[in-house]
Amino acid sequence: MEGIMEFSGYWLAYLGFALVSYWCWTQLFFWLRRGSDVRQLFHLLGAVLIFAPAPIEQGANYFAPAFVIVPFVAIGDGLEQAQYAIIWWVVALCIGALLLTLRQLQRWLSQRWSRPKEDANTAIGE
Repeated sequence: MEGIMEFSGYWLAYLGFALVSYWCWTQLFFWLRRGSDVRQLFHLLGAVLIFAPAPIEQGANYFAPAFVIVPFVAIGDGLEQAQYAIIWWVVALCIGALLLTLRQLQRWLSQRWSRPKEDANTAIGE
């Protein structure tokens, strides 16, 4: 982790550019209904692709964005050698899927509880 602290200025610059990239990614799906499950899933995939870090080599203390590490290691050493960086993507995707599931559950419960109770007479059509 000292690699992150040592290069904190660069990581801050990357965070700024990554936020702009994520905003651009979200604007690609303007045609999907706001708040839809599919749109949220695409936003999750974009966040994982852009923000997930990975060590520059297996066991290293220096990190870089995983979308940079995976192609360069795969081209240079083969896809099998890039598996350690792909695992970081998978873990980030699992964490994101868990958070997305909890968020959707919270939204569903809040919608269910906020509905007004129907009167028994209006329920049968009177």
